[in-house]
Amino acid sequence: MSKYVFDHALEREHERLVKLEEWLDPGTIRYMDQIGVGPGWRVLEVAAGAGSITRYLATRVGPAGSVVATDLDLKFLDDIDLPNVEVRRHDILNDELEENSFDLVHTRLLLMHLPARDEALKRMVAATKPGGWVYVEDMEFITWTEMTPAAPMGRMRDAMIKLFGMAGADPFYGRQLPFVLADQGLEDVWAEGRTTFGLRKNSPGLENFKLTAIELKDMFVANGLATAEDIDETIRLIDDPSWHGMPPTIVAAYGRKPV
Repeated sequence: MSKYVFDHALEREHERLVKLEEWLDPGTIRYMDQIGVGPGWRVLEVAAGAGSITRYLATRVGPAGSVVATDLDLKFLDDIDLPNVEVRRHDILNDELEENSFDLVHTRLLLMHLPARDEALKRMVAATKPGGWVYVEDMEFITWTEMTPAAPMGRMRDAMIKLFGMAGADPFYGRQLPFVLADQGLEDVWAEGRTTFGLRKNSPGLENFKLTAIELKDMFVANGLATAEDIDETIRLIDDPSWHGMPPTIVAAYGRKPV
């Protein structure tokens, strides 16, 4: 097994991505504020998903700026019809990308899924203008734990880690981000992790986790990583307001390309 776990063809993938955006967008936008994204910037959004950050950036850079939103599958980006946005089918590992062209290159929850993640990051840095910013976000599973102990939830976590590993993903890649950015020669590297202490019922983060469990249930079972009963009990716990847990940390890191 070596393919991306979350295929756009999965029945509830758009819904899962929307919940992910609701959960993570406020933090992503806060760090873009720190970078200073503004009018006239040219921005590259790699693996744009369902497009919420693309839409935000289009507003932020204004009519004098532009956003290039890329993905392998444009299924969830087809409804973006903005004059300063180009939606481009693109493989960051294999397709050509203009160099020294973007004031900001951003991706979220992509590199951790790519076995050739160092090459992808190298291409992103090459696409950034001298003086521009590379901003990446990825998960760090070390904080994923239960404050209300529940064995099925723990087995679900262990199954997810193993499934990611089988697909060539690194669920602990978040901790490496500031170091890999520095290794690419970026300056002024900064990183911070964010998590939610005690996700509550109906929160976007928990709803995303629930949809993840539903989507990947057959894959877990087929690979002998968890039983159907474990997954069903995990979903029940997510809907139980007495259960509390901490999700993975989302590490945001950015650095500036030398002039």
